[in-house]
Amino acid sequence: RMAPKSGVEFDVLVVGGGGREHAISVKLRDSEKVRHVFCAPGNGGTASEHSMTNIAIGDSDVDGLVKFAQEKQVALVFVGPEAPLCAGLADACAGAGIPCFGPSKAAAELEASKAFSKVFFEKYGLPTAMFKNFKSGEHDVACKYVEDEYAAGREVVVKASGLAAGKGVLMPTSVEEAKAALNEVMVDKTFGDAGDEVVIEQLLVGEECSCMAFADGQVACMMVPAQDHKRVNDHDEGPNTGGMGAYAPAPCLTPRLRREVEAILQKTVESMAADGRKYIGVLYGGFMLTKDGPMLLEYNCRFGDPETQVLLPLLESDLFEVALGCAQGDLKARVPEGVQWKTGAAATVVCAAKGYPGSYPKGLPVHGLEKAEAVEGVKVYHAGTKKTDNGLATSGGRVLAVTGQAASFQEALRRAYEAVDCIRFDAPGADSLSLHCRRDIGHRAIKRPTRVAIVGSTRGSSSQATFDAIKAGTLNARIVMAVSNKGDAGILERGRNEGVPAIHVPCKKGTPRAEYDAKLTEALRDYGVDLVMLVGFMRIVSPEFCSDWEGACINVHPSLLPKHAGGMDLEVHQAVLEAGETETGCTVHLVTAEVDGGPIVVQRQVPVVDGDTAESVKAKVQKEEGPALVEAVRLFGEGKLPGGKLSSC
Repeated sequence: RMAPKSGVEFDVLVVGGGGREHAISVKLRDSEKVRHVFCAPGNGGTASEHSMTNIAIGDSDVDGLVKFAQEKQVALVFVGPEAPLCAGLADACAGAGIPCFGPSKAAAELEASKAFSKVFFEKYGLPTAMFKNFKSGEHDVACKYVEDEYAAGREVVVKASGLAAGKGVLMPTSVEEAKAALNEVMVDKTFGDAGDEVVIEQLLVGEECSCMAFADGQVACMMVPAQDHKRVNDHDEGPNTGGMGAYAPAPCLTPRLRREVEAILQKTVESMAADGRKYIGVLYGGFMLTKDGPMLLEYNCRFGDPETQVLLPLLESDLFEVALGCAQGDLKARVPEGVQWKTGAAATVVCAAKGYPGSYPKGLPVHGLEKAEAVEGVKVYHAGTKKTDNGLATSGGRVLAVTGQAASFQEALRRAYEAVDCIRFDAPGADSLSLHCRRDIGHRAIKRPTRVAIVGSTRGSSSQATFDAIKAGTLNARIVMAVSNKGDAGILERGRNEGVPAIHVPCKKGTPRAEYDAKLTEALRDYGVDLVMLVGFMRIVSPEFCSDWEGACINVHPSLLPKHAGGMDLEVHQAVLEAGETETGCTVHLVTAEVDGGPIVVQRQVPVVDGDTAESVKAKVQKEEGPALVEAVRLFGEGKLPGGKLSSC
């Protein structure tokens, strides 16, 4: 047991018994303000933690929970799952004068009814897919609507409106499958009362991102973005689950997109207040990052699971203070410095009983936890475990969430899997393995394309090879912006023609280099750039810029460096001829404060022959610049640049 804390005043009650609630309880317990955490009902993990006690009260027993909170005079009730919130637990706490972190029953309707939420989105102008709601008895009308949508070339998603344990969203791939989905929800009643109303919405295409915020009824304070994995098997195959793993921060949400998401979350909190449904607690937005910007898929009224197991380890601020501030309706008053987050990354891998999400055995012995938690940066959160006379045993489908935390995503993931490999759900020496986990958690971040910005003052011709290689599928990269200091530069038009944002960052005469480069860096960061490609950029960048983009900025020079460094364009080729060179070429190098003096990445050679002119040599060299840049981008993505850095995921 740890030594008692000084000045501790408060006890708290955490409602729920999954991995999410274990993570919440640990983070609250670690607060200097918290003396003891009661978990109702808790699990085998919370039963094993110091300063925690499991209470035999179900999370749906609203009266029993409120009575216990009153008896223990807890300072805060923190609600994990959605069901008690939708049943009115926060309202009952308010009636008893107990601060509760979680929305009222009216506010929780954002999750309880997808039909309500879609109408709410439409009413307040929140971006979402086109949709139509259908009630019980309107099966035939719904089928006709689906037929018309597919006839118009629009695919759809079918959603049971009510709470369906995360399994009420059906993704048909044809009109026949869509009608079968309607039959499953509306006729066969697979999801029970949750399917009394159905939402049919247009399929959105893009990358999904979990964006949660702490809400105090007035302000939405966004957390670090996360991504989870719903399918049970590798390669996103097999049936949907509650979640098989997650990681944060999600690299897909660039600063520019984050500002858009933050504005949507804030507008939602303000709109809920205007609707008479003041929102307090976690506002969990599922967003699709489409070509038209972030679009809302749905809202949940609580922390995600297993996203909580990666978000809370990254939270620097005191969760007790944050939650109590929200419950009291003024987060800023309790956390005046704002909610703070740690640098680095976290990844969690769910260990499930084999057979999940179908039928699976229970009561399997759990071994190796002590060894797993001895791995540096690892915490094992329990979801489906219980204490028995013979030790810890499995009691659910998702049994554990093994979280690794480190300075980089790759190291966090490595730590998580090292710990997973210590754990088994069988007796020592047993032949069969009863533990199932995915082995590709974080694959989207690992395999994501390198995000490249092309920066130049002229036409940027040598960048075309990179565009072409990406389109041909031979280069795992994406050019996300074209930038120039000149508004009429051809490189901007090239970007527009390729469907890439063209950004003019003007430079007034006399502007100090460092001042201009700071504006340039701000624009590059805004688009989440990993690698800067200077292509005919007629400016010498500042030492500050070189420092900001150390190992992540390349330039192509029209000679075989270190020969003929410092010159530009035709003067370089003329110098080659005057020196009597028989060979020249181009060099892609990392940009440093020493002009043309950075580490060499790629060189390509061409011969110099009798009769060559500066113009003819230039033409030969230019043909090699594009392929050299393509190779440099590939090397960067593989982490193989000399002295360079891996991409930021």
